[in-house]
Amino acid sequence: ILNLAPANVPKEGSRFDLAIAIGILAASGQLPQETLSRYEFTGELALSGELRPVSCALPIGIACKQAKRELFLPVANAEQVTLCRHLVHYPASSLLAVCRHLTQAELLPGQCGQTIPASLHHYGCLSDVKFQYHAKRALLIAACGGHNCLFYGPPGTGKTMLSTRLASLLPSLNETEALEVAALYSISSNGFDVKDWGKRPVRSPHHSASHVALVGGSNPPKPGEIAFYFSTNYRSFIAAS
Repeated sequence: ILNLAPANVPKEGSRFDLAIAIGILAASGQLPQETLSRYEFTGELALSGELRPVSCALPIGIACKQAKRELFLPVANAEQVTLCRHLVHYPASSLLAVCRHLTQAELLPGQCGQTIPASLHHYGCLSDVKFQYHAKRALLIAACGGHNCLFYGPPGTGKTMLSTRLASLLPSLNETEALEVAALYSISSNGFDVKDWGKRPVRSPHHSASHVALVGGSNPPKPGEIAFYFSTNYRSFIAAS
């Protein structure tokens, strides 16, 4: 009934609960198998049958869109998945609601992802910085040419203050870049807030950050700070030391 392949790839989390339950119900003849080929399922199941939210909902939605499939997921994850334009998804509150939809007893209202206008985000303005003429000139050149920029000096000289204002000089993220950034936040430990849609990633790792925190890793693997650096064409990655 169940085959979590490939077997050499570790599986963790509760996002497989709903898919496993649907597989058992279909194998036992309680659900029509022919209707399942165009759907994907994700969600954590409580003992009552209630669907609870899972992490990584946005990358799951992106994969479903690329595979041209429709997605059943918990109601609490629906807001994130809405960012995937043209993805048809069905937010459900329980396993029973999913089963009633698949048996045509009571259809769930399907939703289609659409582009959400990005909110105005405040990054700090370069005009707030007094003096520091050479540093501000360097930021302008880096922003115009898409170059990297390194500030080096003792603590308290304004490196981080200047660097965090680079994002205010850069163009807004396009839809592809914004979706990639949102997906990275979705799988990170802090998660993604839809209010931050379209916000350019500005990161400020501590000078004592470990190699794993910068590059990524740990168990289970998580993206490091440098992943946000490579997520957009115009960089706004802050490394203060």
